[in-house]
Amino acid sequence: MVDTLRLIGSDLAWGKLDGGEPAGSGCAELVWRNGRLELTRLCSLGRVKEIVDWIEDEPGDWVVAIDAPLRITNPKGSREAEKQVRKYYKKFKVGAHSSNTTRQQFKEHYQGRQILEQLEARGGTLVEKREHLSDGPLFFETYPHPAMVELFELDGIIRYKSGKKCHVCCQRKGQQRLADKIGEHFCEEPKGPRLCRNKLLDNLLREPDEALHGKALKTREDLLDAVVCAYIAAWVAEGLPWHPLGKEKEGVIVVPNAGRLS
Repeated sequence: MVDTLRLIGSDLAWGKLDGGEPAGSGCAELVWRNGRLELTRLCSLGRVKEIVDWIEDEPGDWVVAIDAPLRITNPKGSREAEKQVRKYYKKFKVGAHSSNTTRQQFKEHYQGRQILEQLEARGGTLVEKREHLSDGPLFFETYPHPAMVELFELDGIIRYKSGKKCHVCCQRKGQQRLADKIGEHFCEEPKGPRLCRNKLLDNLLREPDEALHGKALKTREDLLDAVVCAYIAAWVAEGLPWHPLGKEKEGVIVVPNAGRLS
């Protein structure tokens, strides 16, 4: 791998139904420097244009892993990609939200379609099968939950997102469990490239104040997800095996293959 290749993860916000400013999207960049894989940039951004401009702020080709549906063609139900996530990872308690063109979230303001179009306009190739891997800018859809099952050897998902089953205290504990797993499985005993610790990464992984809540807690969640996505970009760029879940031209989710389904 050349040092100029930039490995980027984006936990992309879907956008608001009324077209207003979406919730923050976490973005992380890993770069090889003198044979060391390091976290070099980390931020929370809003709209797709801000993210694409951020990607192009630095020189060099990029591989971008995006946590959001990028290509949606089915008018109802779930994409084949989501069905396969449920089929193969159900025993690990991993599910997937349904994406279709009827749902309001995926109509005109949907950010996944926007970033696909803007990255293609900047010369990026959408990776939906192994034959799409080549020199030059690449990007693909990924999903952290099954990737964590593979990379962290989990028997079930880490609950770190807000919802009926996970309130603030649960979120904090889940986020710290995820942070600890990142340190253990990306930095100390990785199945793929070794991510080196530095100040930027240590600050993110350090256990936060117990009072952390609201927007600040959500921002940390997005940034942790972005680091996982960036590591998936590094995994794919290194030529390591991965599962293409779904159908080409209908939406494919790229998940690292670390042997959990064998």
